[in-house]
Amino acid sequence: MKVSTVMVTGAAVAALCFGAVGSAAAQPLGHPGHGRPASPPQINGPRLAKGLLPPSAFGSSYTFLESLNSGSKLQTTRASRPVPRQSCAAYENDEYVSFLGQTAGATDQYMNEAWRGSWPDTLYGLSQDVVQFATDQAASTYFGQAYAKYAACLSFTVPNPGDVTPGGGTYLVSGVSISRTTVSGHHAFTATELWAPSEASGRFFHVDVLFVVAGTNVYNLWEVSGTNDVPSSALMTDLIHRVQALYP
Repeated sequence: MKVSTVMVTGAAVAALCFGAVGSAAAQPLGHPGHGRPASPPQINGPRLAKGLLPPSAFGSSYTFLESLNSGSKLQTTRASRPVPRQSCAAYENDEYVSFLGQTAGATDQYMNEAWRGSWPDTLYGLSQDVVQFATDQAASTYFGQAYAKYAACLSFTVPNPGDVTPGGGTYLVSGVSISRTTVSGHHAFTATELWAPSEASGRFFHVDVLFVVAGTNVYNLWEVSGTNDVPSSALMTDLIHRVQALYP
């Protein structure tokens, strides 16, 4: 869980949301048939993880928290947790590398060890992820669903297990902005939200995301900051190029 992990405990995301780590060998999804074009090349979760940006890409003060991927086998293309059916809290506060109809996925999370001296003018933590689909169309469909979910989630609550105050235990989330854009010619969108602990009047932080769809993959940079700090398009471009270089 993103905020629960980065902002509160730094513990691993619940294992049930992810597949086991396995071999990094590339696995093509299919082969050309008579009169049919070849399926887009596919690689597995550990291989995708090799394309994620290292902590040094974000700055010298960032340290590794966790890395998760969908495992050595390609996943089913049937979404067992379709985005439109999920609540705002369930979708936005979880890292999914499986179960959305993608064939593979990988994610990393990092924390900024130097955040205290510069808060609120700095990042507390961030995550990056890439999810791979069987076709460009499937990736575009998921990208559209993610945009629609953020656009619809203008006010909701999510659990805050770090708040033990009686009557507390939640973050109050309010949408600030969402806009379409492009990154290196690829369709993209950014979204900004305010997250406020229910029992801490006047305290809040920003969550900013940058989603990009490029071919069969959807990429996401996700940041926790004291100010509205939209994720870097240059870093996203580097991430896309690193992952694309992994394919045969």
